[in-house]
Amino acid sequence: MDYLEIKNLSFQYAGSDQPILRELTLSIDRGAFILVCGASGSGKSTLLKLLKPQLTPAGKQTGNIYLNNNKMTDLPELFTTSKIGYVMQNPENQIVTGGVWQELAFGLENIGISASEIKSRIAEMANFLGIQALLESKTSELSGGQKQLLNLASVLVMKPDVLLLDEPTTQLDPIASQNFVDILVRLNREMGLTILLAEHGLESVFSQVDKVVLLDEGQLIFADEPRRISNEIKSNKPELSRFIVSLPSAAQIYLESGIQDKCPVDVLEGKRFLARHFPAIVSSQEELAELVAQNLASKSIQLNNCWFRYEKNGRDILAGVDFEVYEGEIFSLVGGNGTGKTTLLKVIAGIYKCYRGKITIFNQPIKKNQKAVAYLPQDPQTLFIKDSVEEDYKNYLDNIKMDEQEQVKKINTVANLFELNTILSQHPLDLSGGECQRAALGKLLLTDSKILLLDEPTKGIDNYGKKQLIKVLKELARQGKTILAVTHDLDFAAELSDRCGLFFQNNVLTTAAPKVFFSDHTFYTTAASRISRETFRTLVTTQQVIDACRAVEGVTDDQK
Repeated sequence: MDYLEIKNLSFQYAGSDQPILRELTLSIDRGAFILVCGASGSGKSTLLKLLKPQLTPAGKQTGNIYLNNNKMTDLPELFTTSKIGYVMQNPENQIVTGGVWQELAFGLENIGISASEIKSRIAEMANFLGIQALLESKTSELSGGQKQLLNLASVLVMKPDVLLLDEPTTQLDPIASQNFVDILVRLNREMGLTILLAEHGLESVFSQVDKVVLLDEGQLIFADEPRRISNEIKSNKPELSRFIVSLPSAAQIYLESGIQDKCPVDVLEGKRFLARHFPAIVSSQEELAELVAQNLASKSIQLNNCWFRYEKNGRDILAGVDFEVYEGEIFSLVGGNGTGKTTLLKVIAGIYKCYRGKITIFNQPIKKNQKAVAYLPQDPQTLFIKDSVEEDYKNYLDNIKMDEQEQVKKINTVANLFELNTILSQHPLDLSGGECQRAALGKLLLTDSKILLLDEPTKGIDNYGKKQLIKVLKELARQGKTILAVTHDLDFAAELSDRCGLFFQNNVLTTAAPKVFFSDHTFYTTAASRISRETFRTLVTTQQVIDACRAVEGVTDDQK
């Protein structure tokens, strides 16, 4: 028997009439690094929670889980508390104390570790993760990336044998996300820690894992080495087709090119693949200068010299921001954790008020036009106040005096747009991260607001779902809606946006069209751009590179 054995595991949540996991069987070696992926609602989070007895949700479970030949349900609680670590998607939900040191000590104190050993473990872990300077900080003062590092440290000081992580990089900026994955790789390679990581963003981790586990509607449809999934896809297995867009850019480009070669799984291999088969291409058809188009539409959002701070004597979060977004434009704002992007959205939404400067919505003060703005917060659950998604929608429409017939029509339209029909009856707190995000976006559209402010709109949504979301948002923009999105998802921004901007040092910098913006950046760029910039200078999305490869003359039949 392998170190971790899952046999015929099924699970159905209390109150649900459909199982979320179905007859799942999986074997995991000690010290393996496993990537668990699949569409939103496929059962990834549920599987991880069932591997941590303290987090097992209410419902009906059949089948068994074994750890080192012992049935999980027979293991002592003290053992599973300390030896099976769990890092949640939202770092805010895992922090339980007000100070960093106290947070690191909390779990150790609860299992009776002596004060001297607690101090020793914390010192060692702080040095390993490079968080020594944070030990005396308040947890409320930490950025999102720092909070997630703290959560990881709080788990690691318990000296676990198994580490479970549920989309831990969702709220991290691209650089912090890569650093987090690098730490996981070190933990696995240098310490032999068995890791199960549920993720939608596969670019940075795909080539690092031992096995990819793919779930679809609660069933296991693939469990093998990463590179082998391309062979499965080439075999035209229909159940894998939705997963193609979730593969790293290099693998997608290879698969769509039709060229016979070893499947590349990371940026370096992708560069070498293009260099081998497309050596003569030095630039794309478009020059960067031609991409800088003047937007002649009227301004829907305008900020002039805006300053904001949370406390009277505190530091400025916004410092002299001059920024504008045009009617019918989709603008994506990227940047590091804790730089002020979310604060900027809240100021535009009228939630916070600048102490200096002027903000106008369609050339009117915010107070006179606040109904024109709808805001999606980072935590979409905060938008819901009723016991089901449908009840919540109806409650909102009741408040704006919409008659019942119109309500039904409106809800059906939104439900079809975001594929919500199967979850309308569910409690918002019971939804997966991606399902809750889609439901929240649906509620935003009920408002008929002309401006949509979206804070991390792809959080918890798989890549196929992102493609659908992009189509919806582009159609809304064509209808005249203005969309301002704060996002860490650079591929999403590159494919969606008319313009992108980098938020740095309390202000919006370097705004440009996506091809210009991502071609000019080294770290805040897409994998497709990194792979192709020596071959196709201004192509920044995976589909653009695929289309360019297909259009190039001279790809002979014997190459394919």
